[in-house]
Amino acid sequence: MTSANSAAGKWVKSAILAAMLLWFTPGYAAERPDFSGTWEMEGWSAEEWDVEPPYSEAGLAAFRAWQADPLSDPAHQCLFSLVRITTAPMLHEIVQDDDRILMVYEYDHQVRRAYLDRDLPEDPYPTLMGYSKATWEGDTLVIEAQGIKAGYLRPQGVPHSDQLRVVEKRTMLEDGATLALETIIDDPLYFAQPWSVTTQWKKTDFEVMDYDCIPRPHLGDE
Repeated sequence: MTSANSAAGKWVKSAILAAMLLWFTPGYAAERPDFSGTWEMEGWSAEEWDVEPPYSEAGLAAFRAWQADPLSDPAHQCLFSLVRITTAPMLHEIVQDDDRILMVYEYDHQVRRAYLDRDLPEDPYPTLMGYSKATWEGDTLVIEAQGIKAGYLRPQGVPHSDQLRVVEKRTMLEDGATLALETIIDDPLYFAQPWSVTTQWKKTDFEVMDYDCIPRPHLGDE
């Protein structure tokens, strides 16, 4: 075998080995589903959640405080935190790139970026939408968010603290136009254990429109 043939053979073996290593790397898939597009929830908001939040003593106290004064909900001032926006019965658009997932929400004009293969900040400054990172588990897109301001998970008052950790798992169903979204709630201050709710979304031809939330400053005043 000539030196040229030997070098070529080594190159081919290296290429095959690299491809095999990439194929068996956790989270890698040859053809990942494309979640790009505009999505509309099936059903009506989080009112249809069929789970009872496993409140801790602190969480139950926060819920009872909301019951005593529901107008203190910051949503009356157009302030919505992450889960409340992602489970609202309004459109959101997903733009899927190789290095990030961009989500544009019709609800409250929010925009969210989840970067692939990037660690979350160790000591994040809390924001309404928090900080998100994305990974792949086979064909399932997993987005984890932390650093979220305290607020409410839905209009029915389910509170969360700023220790909330949210894990969203999006899986495309066989029709290619329906995705299942499992939202896992992990808040060690307000809940005794992690819990989850699953919603389904249909791809739609509608476009995300402007949504005007009108603050009501006279509500929630002390």
